[in-house]
Amino acid sequence: MWNEALWLGLPRAEIEEKKIYQGDMNGRFAYYRLAFDLEQEAQLKADISANSRYRLWVNEEPILSGPCRSDRFRQYYETVELGRYLRPGKNVLAVQVLLCDSMYVKAGPGDDRAPLNSVDTLPAGHRLAIEGQVRDSEGNILAEATTGKAPWRVWLDNTYYLTKEPTVNGNMGALTEKIDYRETLADWKRTDFDDSGWREGEELEQVKSGFEMLFGILKTFMMEERPIPLLYERPDTLQKELGEVVMKDADFVTVEPGQHCRLLFDGGHVSNAFWRYALEGGRDAEISFTYFEKFTKGIDEVKRDDYVNGEIGKNGQADRIVLKGGRLMYEPFWYRTMRFLQIDIQAAGEAVRFYRPQLLKTGYPLNPGSYVKSDAAWVEQVYGMCVRTLESCMMEAYMDCPFWEQMQYPMDTRLQAIFTYVCSTDTKLARKALQDFHDSMLPVGLIQGRAPSNPRQIISTFSLHYIFMLLEYYRRTGDAEILKLYRADVDMILEYYDRHVGAQGLVENLGYWDFVDWQETWHESAGRPAAAAKGPSTIINLMYGLALLNGAEINEATGRKGLAEEYRERQRGIADRIQELCWDTQRGMYREGPEYQEFSQHAQSWAVLNGMLSKEEGAEVMRRTFEEEDVLRCYFSTCYELFRACEKAGCYELTGRQMDWWIGLLDERCATCPETPSNSRSECHAWSALPMYELIAVMAGIRREPGRPDRVEICPHMDYLPDLEGKMVTEYGDILFCYVPGEKGMRYEITLPEGMTGRFLREDGTAVGLECGRNEIVSF
Repeated sequence: MWNEALWLGLPRAEIEEKKIYQGDMNGRFAYYRLAFDLEQEAQLKADISANSRYRLWVNEEPILSGPCRSDRFRQYYETVELGRYLRPGKNVLAVQVLLCDSMYVKAGPGDDRAPLNSVDTLPAGHRLAIEGQVRDSEGNILAEATTGKAPWRVWLDNTYYLTKEPTVNGNMGALTEKIDYRETLADWKRTDFDDSGWREGEELEQVKSGFEMLFGILKTFMMEERPIPLLYERPDTLQKELGEVVMKDADFVTVEPGQHCRLLFDGGHVSNAFWRYALEGGRDAEISFTYFEKFTKGIDEVKRDDYVNGEIGKNGQADRIVLKGGRLMYEPFWYRTMRFLQIDIQAAGEAVRFYRPQLLKTGYPLNPGSYVKSDAAWVEQVYGMCVRTLESCMMEAYMDCPFWEQMQYPMDTRLQAIFTYVCSTDTKLARKALQDFHDSMLPVGLIQGRAPSNPRQIISTFSLHYIFMLLEYYRRTGDAEILKLYRADVDMILEYYDRHVGAQGLVENLGYWDFVDWQETWHESAGRPAAAAKGPSTIINLMYGLALLNGAEINEATGRKGLAEEYRERQRGIADRIQELCWDTQRGMYREGPEYQEFSQHAQSWAVLNGMLSKEEGAEVMRRTFEEEDVLRCYFSTCYELFRACEKAGCYELTGRQMDWWIGLLDERCATCPETPSNSRSECHAWSALPMYELIAVMAGIRREPGRPDRVEICPHMDYLPDLEGKMVTEYGDILFCYVPGEKGMRYEITLPEGMTGRFLREDGTAVGLECGRNEIVSF
């Protein structure tokens, strides 16, 4: 808890000496140090936060980064135990603070210094706040670490700033480091570094809210404890080299004066990590570190790991440093994402000793515990690929992709949360995402298209996915209070859509970016259905229709039955107009607009989900979407609705034709799921991890009853699997299942943990009760 700490900032004299003034601070670093001596072992529990981002070291050991992503109205802090890093003798806390200030970027988001899009903070300078005392085993204070009380020193680095490199940082913001260690400090984190020439940090306002709250006056930073666990940081090394093996089993390689050395490492799959590169000597040597996801050539002309025929192209995140000589530990501030790493060392007049790269793999502690096995060889491989994808797209928020954007979009996040529910007991990151989206609500009545973020963006269709996600969270957890907390958001969004109902009784001209899918036919309209440029879009109207039904369920669950009925009536109106204006009798499908002759799996799927067709009619329509060549197919991001429509219409076997896309990724040497089935930009995109959900929730058929997490409803769909075995983790314990062919039909063995009950639905629609313990059902 915050009590005595003050925010520290840069002294005016430091700013004037470095000649870095307002508008030029963005993307630069300030280094804070605190040194103290101990005569014995000690403990230190500290609260820490900074503006905009920090990374903490204790005695040269990296500890953590933060603060947890938030918006401008809440500032998160971390609480961390540091005692095991302390030792008798001299101790040093070192904090590197980055300022992300989008207010003074000259050319806006396109500027080469535009800050990280995922960081949304105030233009309040390089601030640091820490509260904590070093204590002995009896609680006696041995040293002070609290900012405003302890003698923290600070140094502003005016020698470099982060840059936004073309293509690779285009949707990310400034991330790239170009550091000349002949000009800047290389050893400031070391315990033997002399910081006597550094200035003391400028004392600013108190961190804790005080008397001003009596009058409702808010602090510059309103502090809140982070609502999610700390990210893990696990030590690892790179061993596998591609091409010419340079390091072999050695701990280091020496590059002689004037020589060039290239190392190419394979990390196995896309992952996120904080990197540590130890070097010695090599004054004036130039070294580049290029992180990338895959080798490329043309449009999918080479396998992902084909280093012989493929190239990095424009798809590499490259940092560059120039050495001063002596000993150096180079640690990029921000985590890097890679499957492959290429290091180029060009020695100058002095030999360079380069040690094997060390890394701290990092991510959200998802702790996936579910698994599946089958005689169908692809099952385990595809499931594992999906889990790796999901894990790599979870940090302090869900991310669409870790390499290209690191943004939390409602459409992506809604799917990621669904996937999380089947493999883990965690619901905290989903709840935080809902709060992030709620906090992003804009006066127009839509949430932002990504949050937290800068600059602001509106993707009008993504507000509907927020409604879907809110209801799905309730169905998973039974938490009706969160529905009450955010149901006003649902009303605002649905009212925005209602205001855009045109003369034909359908929604049109929504404004902003009404994205649906990266279907290649819609490439020129950036994923927007082409019909939307001409008038109403069937897809978007039916997305709105399902959001109305979801809104009705949310309101009914929270006691507002009148509003629930109003929403159902509005949905019926939309569905009736689509039926009247967009049903094509000749084709037996819904057109993409009243007068727009385009047909898609998307429109038919949403129609089925809106209950516009009987089960038999729906099955026939869905079959046509797979069989007729001119029907636009759902790509990875929209296959969830396609698969749900097939399931609802009783033709789930059709999904096998789309599942082949994921199975085919194995032959392409994919280790994670790409953004699109072909010609994909991103190699790790969590909206594509759908099969992990299908295998557990649909093929194994294990779903929680809506709003009743202690009850399950099991309805297997073994349409294209010979057998299936596995486990689904729950907060009550593990659900075990084993489905195998028997003499008289499929035999289903299901074991429920204590505290859970449910029912099993047979193919004929009859139900069998399930109790905790072992249950066995035979299907004839």
